[in-house]
Amino acid sequence: TAVRGVFFTALVDKTPLNTNFKVPTGLTSVRIIDFDMVHFVNLEAEINFPEESGIVQVESFGVHMNMDGTVFNGLHIEAIMDRMSNNISIDLLARVLVDVQLDSSKILDDLLSGYQRGLLDMIYLGDSANRNKYNVIVSDAIHPKLPARSYLDRGVFENELKQILGEIYTAEDIGPEDIIIIGRDGILLSGPNAPSLEAFLLYFTSLLCREVFIRNYFLRTFVLTDTLSKIRQLALQYQQDPDNVSRLQMAISEVSRDLIMLEETLSYLAESLEDLLVPEAPQDVKGKKLHEVLNCKGMSHSIKMRVDDMAKLVAGAGHQLRNLQQNAGIITTTQLENVFRNIDSNTKFLVDASAANERSSASLSVMQVVLAGGFCFNIVDRLAGGTFNISQPAWVYNFVYEPLIARTAGLWFAWNMIWLFSCSYGLIRLMRFLEFSSSGTLSLRVKLNKKIHMEGLHTFFSTKYVDLIDADVEPHTAYKEVEWEEEDDDDNEDKWLGCVPRIEMTYDHRHRFLLKVTFSVDKKSSFATEEDLVKILLQDLVIAGAMEREVAFGPDVEEGEIERALEAARLGQSAGRAQAKNSGMFGWFRSPESHSKQP
Repeated sequence: TAVRGVFFTALVDKTPLNTNFKVPTGLTSVRIIDFDMVHFVNLEAEINFPEESGIVQVESFGVHMNMDGTVFNGLHIEAIMDRMSNNISIDLLARVLVDVQLDSSKILDDLLSGYQRGLLDMIYLGDSANRNKYNVIVSDAIHPKLPARSYLDRGVFENELKQILGEIYTAEDIGPEDIIIIGRDGILLSGPNAPSLEAFLLYFTSLLCREVFIRNYFLRTFVLTDTLSKIRQLALQYQQDPDNVSRLQMAISEVSRDLIMLEETLSYLAESLEDLLVPEAPQDVKGKKLHEVLNCKGMSHSIKMRVDDMAKLVAGAGHQLRNLQQNAGIITTTQLENVFRNIDSNTKFLVDASAANERSSASLSVMQVVLAGGFCFNIVDRLAGGTFNISQPAWVYNFVYEPLIARTAGLWFAWNMIWLFSCSYGLIRLMRFLEFSSSGTLSLRVKLNKKIHMEGLHTFFSTKYVDLIDADVEPHTAYKEVEWEEEDDDDNEDKWLGCVPRIEMTYDHRHRFLLKVTFSVDKKSSFATEEDLVKILLQDLVIAGAMEREVAFGPDVEEGEIERALEAARLGQSAGRAQAKNSGMFGWFRSPESHSKQP
């Protein structure tokens, strides 16, 4: 299918169903001239970027994109300011070339894929829009016309040419009227026969473009090596700063990504050199002279050797990265070992403390019985008035001394022992009852990870008596823990199906997510299941506007289904309470009515 002309932009349409697409001012009109499905495409790109007030610029590029990665941007300069094409100064030409380099980068940004733009940003450290390009300038004449060597005068001529060619390497005469000047950033071919030599010059330019890219690639490897050195320093100083470990892991991840992209870029560069064939030498005198001056075979061989050197540098960086990854693994393992060692020592301490607590608890139980016995004997003394330092009353002799002490030997001692054992038994039963009352607590931890609305959550908390708020703020998260106990009244007991729970809620304040909830409830006096507790809390959050109903219960739950399920649970709770009352579930002894109903 032939594409006549379209506008291209690198922006992605995030709302493709809308009828408009807003982009910043400045588009590229592209018209395809010629193409091959595999090897190349030739197109004409018209620049529609905004210019400053008072400047009218008509700029149209011819772009050749080859499968080996070669991209040529060509244009014919007809006029610059008040100068026509037959009288253009180098100063004006230098300004135009800067503008052309920037505009050509914008054109390619709209035509390249996101992956290709990512490779360029990696090589040029995010400044791919200002990447340097190689200038090829072909002119019919140069004024003043001098022998080629005369332009290398280290004075006015050479400084003028450096504006467009960079550092000049050589200048040669390839005929009576034709000269070629080769620089670091550009090449100038001037003379009446220059257009006929342009085809061979373009091949040499493609080699120079790769040489320019290799220079930038080589600088990028220096940056990579410096980054690896900084990572090694972080690995050596990880104990000095607690954040060094996280910085080390992040830096290793970024370097790994860059190294992978460097290896891929180098492989693409090597493939492009394999597909780049050296053309045959021209047969005319000027062509042979140009072929001799350019030395394309030598340049191609030199570039291949530099690519091999780059491969060795990247391989060396890969070895360093693997070594740093091993060091990071060792650091992580050491930290884990320290954590496990601390956990082990803390566990031993807790075990010892638990054993000591058990021993002290047993001793405390014995001391409680002994103290209870002393208390019981003090009660007997108080009854007889023995602490008043007076003579014993008559009733003590009649009812205590005569029948229990004087008449039968050991009877008073036996009566005191019975009194002691009775009081000790009652004390032991009381302690067991208190222990039973404090046991049977259900601790339920539920991970929710549900989206919440902070305004509704604040409304929800305004109805609670919050006991504790704990915040843990990190660079990317802000965790909050809120703890409260539901109000203990008849309405809440009916809502929570018995004993009201104590709730601890953890949520991410920054990203607005409810992470987890912990319930603590006395299971002996609660008929709520684990699912009931979660449903009741989520229902309260929905009512307060802290959570959407579909988020809380899922999109498949029908309206009123949760309410019907909880109402059924409350009816079951009422029946269970009546049965528990008759069977004495919440007491130690059954009521007299329950004894009479037993078969």
